[in-house]
Amino acid sequence: MTEHTDQIGTDYSHYSPVTRDAILDRLLTALQSDKRIIGLLVVGSGAEGFEDIHSDIDLCAVTSLADDVKPTFQDWGVQISEMLPLFHSLESVRAPNVYLWVFLLENFLEIDLCFLCLDDLRATRNRWKTVLDRSGKIESIQQSSWENRPKPNLEETYRYRLSSLWHYVKHAAVAVQRKQPWRAIYEIEQIRNQTIELRGLRDELETKRFRHVDQMSEDFLTCLEHTLISSLRKVDIMNALKVVVSCFFSEARHFDKTLNLKLAKRFERKINTYLELFETGQFRENRGETSSNCLTSNFETYQK
Repeated sequence: MTEHTDQIGTDYSHYSPVTRDAILDRLLTALQSDKRIIGLLVVGSGAEGFEDIHSDIDLCAVTSLADDVKPTFQDWGVQISEMLPLFHSLESVRAPNVYLWVFLLENFLEIDLCFLCLDDLRATRNRWKTVLDRSGKIESIQQSSWENRPKPNLEETYRYRLSSLWHYVKHAAVAVQRKQPWRAIYEIEQIRNQTIELRGLRDELETKRFRHVDQMSEDFLTCLEHTLISSLRKVDIMNALKVVVSCFFSEARHFDKTLNLKLAKRFERKINTYLELFETGQFRENRGETSSNCLTSNFETYQK
């Protein structure tokens, strides 16, 4: 590994904003010297001056030719390991002919560097800054692709989430009865995540990796908080399951109203009946089998 100046931090303490800016400038200068690269974009919070001291560096390098993407990606994996005090690196294929380096420096700064060709360039979020554009096309491609990005199909997503809810509720309740609390927790998490997904669609907030969940309304976040499980006791898990189901149907009723549908009430009534049977211990062998089959049958009919 080559020697590095104090400017980019060789004491391996946590990086400062000044150090991060110096590393960004050094990377951009180096990448621009590669003639295969016709475009460079800073994406994420760095495009707007970074959110805070914890923000990483996110870059996108664009080649003119598709055949140049992989060799350019491979070359820069080597070059950056020689340029900067690298602790670890990870390479990832994000899509056909779209490659990503994730670098972790000794000073804990993460650098995400994506490589793709001009034909594959699309804006996936609305934060970018074009640093280099030898093609003269990059900014227009970004603007156009963002403005014309596919819109989510609200009804299709809602119907699918509603029709599959029973699967997670049933498996959570059965796991509790079988004294499998961790399995029950997993199923409850799936319901919570799908509830968050629906709320994100409603508020036009990104929920991938819960990126914007903290921006959701206080009432909704309070509801989510009550779905967290305080212990592995049966009563606490069942309480969390009931609350998360209630949260889900609160969102479902909103989608019914928005989409002019009448689906939530029927599903909510059936699922609550199912949970009541578990709580009151009314599942004798034959009766439990009948109730489970009835529940499944109703949802299979709906899906058809």
